[in-house]
Amino acid sequence: MVFQVYAGSYTGSDDPDGIYQIELDTKKEKLRLIRTYKESDNPSFLEVTEDHLYAVSEREEDGMVSAYKRDRTDGTLTFLNSIPTKGNSMCHLNIWPGGRYFSAANYMSGSVFTGSIREDGSLERVQDFCQHEGTGYYHTTRQEGPHVHCTQLSEEGKYLYVSDLGLDQVFCYEVGEDASLTLAKESAQIRLPKGEGPRHFIFRNRGRFLYLTAELGNKVFVYEAKDGGKAYQEIQAISTLPEDYTEENTTADLHFSRDGKFLYASNRGMDSIVLYEVDEETGQLKTKGYYDAYGQCPRNFCITPDNRYVLIANQVSGNIVLCRRNEETGELSEKLDELSAGQVSFVTAGNV
Repeated sequence: MVFQVYAGSYTGSDDPDGIYQIELDTKKEKLRLIRTYKESDNPSFLEVTEDHLYAVSEREEDGMVSAYKRDRTDGTLTFLNSIPTKGNSMCHLNIWPGGRYFSAANYMSGSVFTGSIREDGSLERVQDFCQHEGTGYYHTTRQEGPHVHCTQLSEEGKYLYVSDLGLDQVFCYEVGEDASLTLAKESAQIRLPKGEGPRHFIFRNRGRFLYLTAELGNKVFVYEAKDGGKAYQEIQAISTLPEDYTEENTTADLHFSRDGKFLYASNRGMDSIVLYEVDEETGQLKTKGYYDAYGQCPRNFCITPDNRYVLIANQVSGNIVLCRRNEETGELSEKLDELSAGQVSFVTAGNV
């Protein structure tokens, strides 16, 4: 089987393009670079659909989002357009079901916005914008102000959840028909213990559970929906590190196996992937092991659609690593192959 892989990277003199189109041949267990694209600068996070690819531009000033048409037969991309956005250092993008709207997170400026998409997949305009305010626990370093890191739409599409690393909160917004945002009531807000630094999160079991990485606290938090899905209550906080690990580390990405039996999270510093087994009834996690990322700073990773491989994007060492995955135990193999890719920060895989 052949999968089309797309990677996003920070651009510069040594990596002027930023978006990588890669082929994964599972029979040969090899990665092959197909081509690169350069219409977007610092495309550190991508969203890929069947027919389109969308890229952030993680700029210090003058935010921008770009759209590409994706050829289903060979995966090649054709640039459609870019639109300017408010805020800066955009780090996360989420295309909503139906493909009509999207939401995005501005890390450094600490804001979230929604935008609209035309029928041909090109970007239309910014719909709404919300600026967070305040300081966090580590107010002299990482939490001197708001730092929005991730946005996810609820299962029924009524709420947008927004993690703010700087303020130790997952904000909940009510979503209007035109993708407008209104802050929901206090009981719907998710507040973490001080200094944890919420980063990425995902919903499972039709929104019953929410799983979140705490970048500064090096934990995964598990929440369960209460009050008919109108609020989330913490049911577990589990470390991403071994008990005897004492060096610097920040937790980053997290993904479920396709069958939902296992959850993985990446550690930058320990440079590892931690594996958890998921209790299907309670939603809680049990640590099963730690696996080498075969590079420095595993910013992002993905599991292939066949559930058999993991691709790891190591930002500092600039390599994408391929490992085999045991579907029964969740364990990862040693490195099968790798590909150089600038300051790679994102990777995802899909069918050709």
